[in-house]
Amino acid sequence: MNCQRKCSFYGTALHMVYASPQGLQMFGERWDRIVAERGAQAALYLADGRAITFRELDAEARALKPGGDHVLAQGDVPQILRLLLAGFLHGVPVQMVEKDRARRIPACPPPAGTALIKQAVGGSGVRRCQFFTFDQIAADVDRLHAALDLGDRGVGVAAISCAHSFGLTMTVLQTLFNGVPTCHAPQPFAQPLMDAMKHHPRVFLPGVPALWKSWLMGDVRFDNISLAISAGSPLTLGLERMALEKHGLKIHNLYGASECGAVSWDETPGPREDGRDLGILLPGVQARRDDAGRLVVASSSVGLGYDEPLPGERYGAGVFTTCDQIEPHGERLCFEQSVGAGINVAGRKLSPAEIAEKIRRASRLDGVRIHGARSRDPERCQDIVAELDLPQAEIDPAFKIRACSLLAPWEVPRKWIGRP
Repeated sequence: MNCQRKCSFYGTALHMVYASPQGLQMFGERWDRIVAERGAQAALYLADGRAITFRELDAEARALKPGGDHVLAQGDVPQILRLLLAGFLHGVPVQMVEKDRARRIPACPPPAGTALIKQAVGGSGVRRCQFFTFDQIAADVDRLHAALDLGDRGVGVAAISCAHSFGLTMTVLQTLFNGVPTCHAPQPFAQPLMDAMKHHPRVFLPGVPALWKSWLMGDVRFDNISLAISAGSPLTLGLERMALEKHGLKIHNLYGASECGAVSWDETPGPREDGRDLGILLPGVQARRDDAGRLVVASSSVGLGYDEPLPGERYGAGVFTTCDQIEPHGERLCFEQSVGAGINVAGRKLSPAEIAEKIRRASRLDGVRIHGARSRDPERCQDIVAELDLPQAEIDPAFKIRACSLLAPWEVPRKWIGRP
């Protein structure tokens, strides 16, 4: 069977299994302790000002009985939080899916002990599923909790997608594993964000550089922010200095990957001197360069592997080779470039193959090639470029409208190149 050949990478039995009894017991004991100690306290603050307590969240999740071999965690923050907890409590793998995406059915059954499934493009540019055990999830959550002192930072504001690894680990998983309350900001724009934050004396705010730029240039007040974190794409020195000069706010740069969780962060209280500075390794994370200069990460939060590994990849058994070329500078990491095919648009990783296929279907044009190019807006990171086997004169507004009819707004090319 082709699926068996692809999945032999894991070295596990190829049949559906629930989360391991040991992992399930570990999570269950942690969660029961949180409910016993903080049952009447708020676990989730909703956009309308109401709050759901830990005891109420526990009851709602236990009432959700998974009907199949997985739980699909999709929707807004309250839905994701309930569904995650329901799957974890019942020992059923939870698959994270963004609101505007369809579920990718894994190409093979999840390996033994799988508790969480992410579907992501990542640096490779290929959308795949990634599998994680309870222990691997907890390792990433606890590593950030300790290094960033999240237990003493107040409420975590979920203004970015909780279906993404960064938003997931910094907010709702902190709630489920460490009892840190989450505040739901229904939209990442200035007014909804301020409405969400204003009820709390102290909050920590994760965001991507494009959002931080929007917040800093808008009317957002940051008086109650105890910690500002940026990830997803490089944080420029200009944006970091704007935050300090305009608001006295230090934005800490965090680096990681969905496959292995957080790797390093800028722990300094002042501005960096080099925009490539990715900070120091987080405790328990080891890193080195391979012969191609790519960063190889070894830690307890590295996942089990992909559903469809590509030739030459190394992912699993505690080790992950990234698509990023990194230069060590003493105890700090310095970003050089990404050598993967993935396109990074404002912190969102996109697949060139997926975009090209949608344009082919919509335009009925076979010759479509998609790649990323550096954007003039550094916070955007990259722009999408479409190269078409079509005379340039025929790439008019009507053609673009038709060609983009199947694309999400963030997948639309900014540059179109045809034949002379």
